Amino acid sequence: FSWAEWKRPLVAIVLTFLCNVESSMLSMGEWPYMSEIDHDATATFYGFATAANKAGHVVFAFIFAIWAHKISGIKIPMLVGRSITLVGCVMYIFVEFIPSNRRWWMLFCYLFFGIGFGTSPLLRSYIARVTTEENRSSAYALQNGASVLSVMVGPIAQIAFAGLPYPGVDIIPPHLKLNIYSAPIWFAVITNIIAILITIFLLKDTEVVEELSRDGSASKFSLASIKEQFARVRTLNLPWILVALAVFQKMVATLFNSTMGVVVGPLMTAMYALDGLQIVLVLGISQIVVGLLAVGFSLIFALCKLGNRISCRVLFVFSNVVIILGYLISYPFPFDSSPLQPFNETTRLGCDPAEYSWCDSQLVVNIVPFLITMILSSALAIPSAGLSLDTIYSKIIGDIDQNIMQAIFVVAEDIMLIVGPIYGTEVFTAIGINFLQIINGCIYILGTVLWLAAWKKLAPYN
Repeated sequence: FSWAEWKRPLVAIVLTFLCNVESSMLSMGEWPYMSEIDHDATATFYGFATAANKAGHVVFAFIFAIWAHKISGIKIPMLVGRSITLVGCVMYIFVEFIPSNRRWWMLFCYLFFGIGFGTSPLLRSYIARVTTEENRSSAYALQNGASVLSVMVGPIAQIAFAGLPYPGVDIIPPHLKLNIYSAPIWFAVITNIIAILITIFLLKDTEVVEELSRDGSASKFSLASIKEQFARVRTLNLPWILVALAVFQKMVATLFNSTMGVVVGPLMTAMYALDGLQIVLVLGISQIVVGLLAVGFSLIFALCKLGNRISCRVLFVFSNVVIILGYLISYPFPFDSSPLQPFNETTRLGCDPAEYSWCDSQLVVNIVPFLITMILSSALAIPSAGLSLDTIYSKIIGDIDQNIMQAIFVVAEDIMLIVGPIYGTEVFTAIGINFLQIINGCIYILGTVLWLAAWKKLAPYN
């Protein structure tokens, strides 16, 4: 280990952790909180709110990447992104001051979080720039581990406040409260401030490897500049078929998280009849277990230098197989499933036939095997897919300024994170979780077949 060699990558890895915290802080309680403070919130609206978050990410991933290239550094865009996220956190704290239609206020908070998180491609390209090919896979493994570790922080914070069920303790009566849903956002404020300070004092910009044209009309951050840089990207001598394959596979790899992540809250309410506190505890503990397993996996991969021993091609196939098996095992077959819980008008728990037409026809597996398969799928498949694709894609792109190409890669992921929540909640609302699992499983099978078809062409970048 060389501190001089790892100092810059480690700063980026720490920032990755801090920049992911605000979403993990809220993810367990988003649906229970929204449905608690606004009874007009539906699973479909929640899907659109989640999609708005990712739409902000898509647009600003490009804006921040191009801005970073134009000024030859990522520090200023990172500071702006963190500041926008901080504004979103403060807005979220004051949501109950809004007299009605609070779900819309929360949607705008999610949008601000997405905009702020648009800086994530900058950290990916920064790591690619400050590492060698020998230690790049280890650095990406640690970055993926940092992302997963951040997922654990929110559930821990929420479980720590399990003794403060909603509405909780008044801070500024009657609307500003501290409870199991609102407490984690205060942690997100603190971590964002820490990220801003680290960016100011520890993050060191690097010189770009390959300068793009900076003549007259395109010298400012403008539409002309955007067109100029995309024109330059098109002239690069890259294996574009493999670039397209990696981008497509990034979208496939994101499908599980983008659909199940947004459906699981309404699913727990409708199919297992769990209340908000139970949902936070069950999903929080599950997320902590996922984080521990995934972080352990990433650390073992990095410290044992498994990137030099295990083919990234094999690792990606492994991730897809794990997801497919997870869908198969958790599918509600008649011999191991039971009918859904009836809807209770008083508690608003159970399957409401006014919202879901399939309440009387679908079955649900026992919650224990369902959670076990989801935990193992998330803990093993998501870091495996991220590590393998990040490493292969960065090698396919090669030794160029990677800001724009990494932004394309992240935006491909975000397209699924926009489409996935809408698609997932619409399918869940219309025909139930059974068909969502079947459709997603078929897509993962298709992705695996295409990856195997390109097996030999991927070998040089393995």
